Amino acid sequence: MINLNTAVTLKKMALRNLARHKVKTLLTSAAVMVSVALFIFVRSLLLGVGIDSRRNIVNYETGAAKLQSELYFQNKDELPSYENFAGWEDYAAALDAAGYDSAPRYVFSGTLYSTSGSAPVMFNAVDPARDAHLLRYANWIETGRYIAPGKFELVLGAMAAEKLKVGIPARLLQDELETGILPLAADDEERGFIASLYETQAGLKRQFMQPEKEYEQQKTRLRLRRDISPAELSRCWDILARSGRNDVRISTVIDIKEGTAVRHVNQLIDAVVVGVVNSPDPATNTNIGYIPLDALQDDAGMMLEGRVTELLIRQKGAKDAVLPGAFESPKAISAVLNAALGGAGSGAARSVLEGSGLAVHGYLEYADDFLGAESMENGSNTALTGLLFLLSLLAISGTMLMAILERTKETGMMRAMGMTDSGVIAVYVLEAGFLGLAGSILGIIVGCAINLPMVEYGLDLSSMIGAMGGSWGFRITGVMRSTWSAGLIAGTGITATALSALVSILPIRRALRMEITQSLRFE
Repeated sequence: MINLNTAVTLKKMALRNLARHKVKTLLTSAAVMVSVALFIFVRSLLLGVGIDSRRNIVNYETGAAKLQSELYFQNKDELPSYENFAGWEDYAAALDAAGYDSAPRYVFSGTLYSTSGSAPVMFNAVDPARDAHLLRYANWIETGRYIAPGKFELVLGAMAAEKLKVGIPARLLQDELETGILPLAADDEERGFIASLYETQAGLKRQFMQPEKEYEQQKTRLRLRRDISPAELSRCWDILARSGRNDVRISTVIDIKEGTAVRHVNQLIDAVVVGVVNSPDPATNTNIGYIPLDALQDDAGMMLEGRVTELLIRQKGAKDAVLPGAFESPKAISAVLNAALGGAGSGAARSVLEGSGLAVHGYLEYADDFLGAESMENGSNTALTGLLFLLSLLAISGTMLMAILERTKETGMMRAMGMTDSGVIAVYVLEAGFLGLAGSILGIIVGCAINLPMVEYGLDLSSMIGAMGGSWGFRITGVMRSTWSAGLIAGTGITATALSALVSILPIRRALRMEITQSLRFE
């Protein structure tokens, strides 16, 4: 057992040895510093992106949880709209009394046709007021307006609108403006007004091996003016809407479950696009459309007769920046519904949802693509930084091995004078630990320094994400921000220090196998 006085003496010896070899000490500590700094930066960035993605899933897509048919949930990727349920109003009333907001939806797929083309679209039939209150995508209507109840109106994701050439194009070529957009105006004054909304997109460079014709066409690319006003956008939208540019047709199939069989009815629904959404969550900006639920109840719509496929749920007054807690967990929500609809504490209460074939599932159970992307990114980046850690630890191991070889005779003398092997090991372990500690402290300082601008300002990836089609697993469309985690920073420093000390034990133990007499003769 090493007492306190001995420990102090061993510490002084270790520090003295490090001071004698300043260059090696600095280089080895620098290797640890780089590993620690990079690990803190990468993990903080991924943590920040993960938190922002979870917030966007909750605030723009699902709420905290969904009430659905269990059979629907099991096959949710196939959108089995025939697995629906009626009487959602009773569940909504029970949730309202318990402190939750809720919003009904009927989700179905189809093909959307415009005057310029067609595209597959996932449609969300929603209660406009409830949906806009529970979620935030309605606050990000880029052009046009939000849907009104009882009308065959659509709000489309920005990418779907761009594919179908509806709404106001954000970017186009000069030829497209002159031959495709301006002719839609009623007179020269309106044509001049529309032309004034666009400016040449500057700063475009010719790409490697890009054909000359394509490059010349690129130089005529236009975009909406940066200083365009809401009033100008509204007037332009009205002009284009009058031309029929925003009239669309939905081709879909109504699935009606009759016993164990499903009957399919082809349906065509005429509608008009009244707005385009471009929110911070890419899932709302792709091939997705929002249409009033009450407009689809009868034969002219989807023959719903009050049925929905899901009920979105969120705590009343929940802050957008705060992720759902225990009160919004599936277990807590299920207990509320069972108690309210079946009688608290009774056997019936425990089986109300099960008896109706319904279940509550949390928001992350609907985010398989995000969780997969997060896991892949975490794994690849952890492997990279782990490799750097390994290299720095090997550097420490090599440094300690060289130190042991250079001081073999000195070590033999200490052992001959009565220092135990454990005392010798302690000296070298302390040396390696101090190397790791110095590198960890510097790494934390550097890591926090390079992480600070990513927390404050972030990195704008909107162009890259747009080039990828807007969908890349994570639920952010523009600025990638990092975050602070005291546990991550402290844990990285402690781990690096501990590993630095531990990795030195093996070369030390191997050196101590040499007999004392051989150590004293070592040259």
